[in-house]
Amino acid sequence: MSPEAVIHAIDNSPLNRGLSGAAWMADPANKHFACNGDVVLFDGEGEGTYQVHLLFQAKGRAAVEFITEAFRQMFEDHQAELIFGMVPDFRRDVKIMSRWVGGKFAGKRDTPEGPCELYVLSKEMWSALK
Repeated sequence: MSPEAVIHAIDNSPLNRGLSGAAWMADPANKHFACNGDVVLFDGEGEGTYQVHLLFQAKGRAAVEFITEAFRQMFEDHQAELIFGMVPDFRRDVKIMSRWVGGKFAGKRDTPEGPCELYVLSKEMWSALK
């Protein structure tokens, strides 16, 4: 997927909260994985910590496999130590998928966009899944 296609996916995401795809892509701390219209974004938060965002069309097993591979690459190739994500309460499907790929529920958080569940996955937790 071209950088322009990733920018377009970010800019046109239904849950985009004002993020500019071009600005996101310009930050060298950020990483992305894209295939067949599906995009996994990792916001570099510093010191090996990344916030994950999923822009997906795939569902079920295909989505789980793609996310699992993106996480593998982040931990093994990009020295990620911790990946976390905020899942809106109304996205039950994403909460289930977060658990399937190894994420652990770490509590509820109130955000300007509404209540979310926080999921975390550390490198140590990832290694224990193998």
